[in-house]
Amino acid sequence: MTARTRRSAASPRYGSGRENDMDKWLSHPTALKIISVLLGVLLFAVVHIDPETSPQTLTSSIDTKVIEAATIVPIGLDEEKYVLTAMEPTVARLVVEGKISNLRAATNADYVVNVDLSGVTKPGFQELPLALKLPRGVKEVELSPRRVMVHIEEIVTKTFDAQVMTVGDPASGFVVGEPEILSEGGRSVQVTLPKDDMDRVGLVAATLDISDAEKTVVNKKAKLVVYDTEGQEIPNAVAQPSTIHAEVKVTLPFKQVPLQLRYSGELPEGMSLVSVKPSVDHVTVYATQEELDAVSIYDGAVLDLSKVRQSGTIKVKAPPVDHIQAVNPGEIDLDIVVEVATTRKLSNIPITITGAGPGIAAQVATPASGTIDLEISGAEAVLADVRADDIAVVAKVAGLDPGTHTVALELELPPYVQPVLADGQSLSATIEIIDTTASNGGEEPEDIEVGGNPTSPPEEGHEGGSPGNSGSGTGNASARSAGSNGSIQYALVDANRRSPSNSLMSWQKEDATT
Repeated sequence: MTARTRRSAASPRYGSGRENDMDKWLSHPTALKIISVLLGVLLFAVVHIDPETSPQTLTSSIDTKVIEAATIVPIGLDEEKYVLTAMEPTVARLVVEGKISNLRAATNADYVVNVDLSGVTKPGFQELPLALKLPRGVKEVELSPRRVMVHIEEIVTKTFDAQVMTVGDPASGFVVGEPEILSEGGRSVQVTLPKDDMDRVGLVAATLDISDAEKTVVNKKAKLVVYDTEGQEIPNAVAQPSTIHAEVKVTLPFKQVPLQLRYSGELPEGMSLVSVKPSVDHVTVYATQEELDAVSIYDGAVLDLSKVRQSGTIKVKAPPVDHIQAVNPGEIDLDIVVEVATTRKLSNIPITITGAGPGIAAQVATPASGTIDLEISGAEAVLADVRADDIAVVAKVAGLDPGTHTVALELELPPYVQPVLADGQSLSATIEIIDTTASNGGEEPEDIEVGGNPTSPPEEGHEGGSPGNSGSGTGNASARSAGSNGSIQYALVDANRRSPSNSLMSWQKEDATT
């Protein structure tokens, strides 16, 4: 065996010894502790190392961002005196840099470009610098432009009367009334505009849609819009208040007609009306146009005299009657004055014959004087002004054949005056009717008044008598029984309904039980 061979054989024994020494060292507890500490320190350093201390790490965490059109926001303007009407440009180009994490966390809205107008003290064109407000950790690299041109105008406020406009058409058969503004402040509206624009204002109005409406249209918050003289909206106008309470009445056709009051019941014994004054002379009635054309008065309001105990104010309802569908006002105040009743006698009141047809002559046979004496009742102040020619005594002969007839007399009396008749008494006269066509060659005599005395009352249902209804007309007297048993009463009929110029009242016999 040579020396080379011996060395080769010895080599494995040398290597195996070193490996055994390493295994022993690594398995030693102290060595393991040292290795664990070193690994822990290394991990701590990796986690907590400051990137700013490493140029390579710093370079990789910084980036830039470009905002091509950042909106320029004006701030600080005294808006009670001035308004910004123009600014050029309105956007700016902005380049910023910062940590990638900060750039990613921020939105475009966080990059604020302002122009400060707090130093503006006069209107006109002014060039002002821009100011930036950037997110945390982000800094400016470039801002273009750095200044902007603004135009400032003085603002003024002027008062206008608001209007209400309508669009559309109501339902068929309905009519539109005048629009109304019911706001507490009325029509007054304050409009604020740049001074140069104020002369353009033509109208301040709210609009209500009445398409197919069948009732009043109401909008408590109708928006006010400012229009120029050409009817175009002025968008930068400020109206105060900005809304109003508006309404447009949509109703059936209507018109105003005279009020004629009707009466029912009787005043307490010994009392008489002096005056009845309604709070309104006319009312508004609503109906279809055809029905409305036939209405000339409204007589649906009724005063119940039995409820009158003394002078004062009484409310009466004004309900719809006949074909009338609504009445406004629906309630009427009556100012009533009553006094103790007294009596007075009038003599020689002539009897007037009416209703004689062609070729018929009529004359009073009895009473021969052609007049009657009449006792009347009423308040002393009312009776003091009554004269004989204020009373009409009428005998109606329409439809009667030639011959002698007992005809009931009708009385037309001044307001609040009543006849005083004994229990069961009625007024009548004997009328002679003559056919003149045979004896006078067809000539027709005129209505005549001749003398005589009242005769006894005619039988019930005799021709010439006409039953009456509760009277109507403003200021009528009470329907009153002359006797104690109430079997006969005289109902008032307003002569104004027949002739507007006639202020007398007509009294007719009426059975109190009906």
